[in-house]
Amino acid sequence: MRRAELVGLDLANMTWTAAGLKILIARSKTDAEGEGAEIAIPRGRSEVTCPVVALQSWLAAAQITVGPLFRKVNRGGKVEAARLTPDGVRQILLKRANQAGIQGTRGEPISPHGLRAGFVTTAHRNGVTDEEIMGHTRHRSLTAVRSYVRRAKLSNTSPGR
Repeated sequence: MRRAELVGLDLANMTWTAAGLKILIARSKTDAEGEGAEIAIPRGRSEVTCPVVALQSWLAAAQITVGPLFRKVNRGGKVEAARLTPDGVRQILLKRANQAGIQGTRGEPISPHGLRAGFVTTAHRNGVTDEEIMGHTRHRSLTAVRSYVRRAKLSNTSPGR
């Protein structure tokens, strides 16, 4: 998801299913008509890395029962009622990457967009079709998706190998 879409989610946008979770994205940069889009988040193979379990744990720990899904956490560790901002996502990502010892490069800095691009790249490397990737990421342009795929192919199919 784009970070503005992520922080725009409310608990009312979630539908829990046996397979995982369905999320209604009410507003998006590429949805000028405001039709909304629904995406599915399947349960992970392991509870440790399962996004559905992680979200359920966050909701329980933050005691969120209504309103914004992702919220600001103050320096004292208290979850506030205010919605997390798109820049807050960037700040959290940079802090956590630093704590994990992950450093970006000039060509591929650590960024929320980089996570989105990495998702597309990994999906492609795992054999997911362009159409399936576009259905999940809601890219409207095959050119945009292929730009990530082209980067993935550079390391795998370079004639210089």
